[in-house]
Amino acid sequence: MSNNNQSISVHNFEHRRDQSFILYNGTVYTPWGKFHGGVTVRKGKIDAVFKGEPADMLAAKSEILVNCYEKSIVPGFIDLHVHGSKGFDFTLASTEEITRAVSFQAATGGTTALLPTIVSAPLNTIKRASEKIKQARIKISGPQILGVHLEGPFLNPWYKGAHSEEYLRHPEPKLIEDLAASLGEELSMITLSPELPYAIEAISYLSRQGIIVALGHSGATLEEVQKAVDCGLSHAVHTYSTMRRFHHRSPGALGAVLTMDEISAEIVADGVHIDPAAVKLFFRAKPPGQAILVTDALAVCGLTDGECMLGDKKIIKRAGKAFLENGTLAGSIITMNLAVAGAVKMSSLSLEKILPAATINPARVLGLDNCKGSLEKGKDADIVILDDDYRVISTICRGKVFRHS
Repeated sequence: MSNNNQSISVHNFEHRRDQSFILYNGTVYTPWGKFHGGVTVRKGKIDAVFKGEPADMLAAKSEILVNCYEKSIVPGFIDLHVHGSKGFDFTLASTEEITRAVSFQAATGGTTALLPTIVSAPLNTIKRASEKIKQARIKISGPQILGVHLEGPFLNPWYKGAHSEEYLRHPEPKLIEDLAASLGEELSMITLSPELPYAIEAISYLSRQGIIVALGHSGATLEEVQKAVDCGLSHAVHTYSTMRRFHHRSPGALGAVLTMDEISAEIVADGVHIDPAAVKLFFRAKPPGQAILVTDALAVCGLTDGECMLGDKKIIKRAGKAFLENGTLAGSIITMNLAVAGAVKMSSLSLEKILPAATINPARVLGLDNCKGSLEKGKDADIVILDDDYRVISTICRGKVFRHS
């Protein structure tokens, strides 16, 4: 270390936007491997990824030097499926509440970009929620809202899970066109059941508009899923949960998701929704680039035991689980760092193998892998610093540090 500059601990790292800084003396995870080294950030972008401790960088008087001793430096996490946190449900929250929920996910969970997810609700509620999310996207500084994920209302009522059956609809052409027009560019992803009437036409239309169409809450057969894939369906939400089970003579929606390589698929590795053996099977079945970690986190995420809302449904958090009043298991209470930790533990894979599912893979799903999802020169400086227990020490979103409040 040069005497020209003084290093600070990552625990004390705070800075203004557009300042340059160097993260060093950590374990860096990149697409080409992990190594001891660091990352240089300038004006919100990654300027360099280096091995060791280059003296010319560490000697620069103008740089802030951040010592990441015994820490992991990883890409920022991207969550494609999250309903809220800290008591705020994205379907009902105000603009200010949305920004607070997103900031919690960043500071606590390492989520640097996300798709706030709206549940099945009256159409006016869906439109209003999308507008609030749009306002929050414009207002928030740091973690990026990348659009809206509309989970429903075009779901099979037999597989509704925590969704309110009274709001479920068939994806009739006029309804689909109205929603697509009303939500506009905010609508990034929509989850529907491909076996419903009009679903194939809806999938074709939505995919032509550049909207990601995902399978979910579905009783589809393998053949029905294949037809949907041929028409543009490309993703599946919370694999195993609320979908037709696998049978060796009738593989169903689950069999399709696990065996069709063209489908990217989510998994909720919270230790509640899925047995560890099923998590291991998932990572063995899906191609490495098609496995996606999500939280499916509810508004109760980040709260002590108590009650919150998911749309108009009351959610109870107790003993590490979230469920409806009738006992039905709902979404999760985890943040993305815990999703990564759970996946590593249950899959028996290394952090290096699991990280793409939380970073570059969701970036590819959204078509943003040219600027997000990995630690590479020129990409957005979305970076998470983790300790050995997967606790988030610091989250950097486009060069801005988010800390625990």
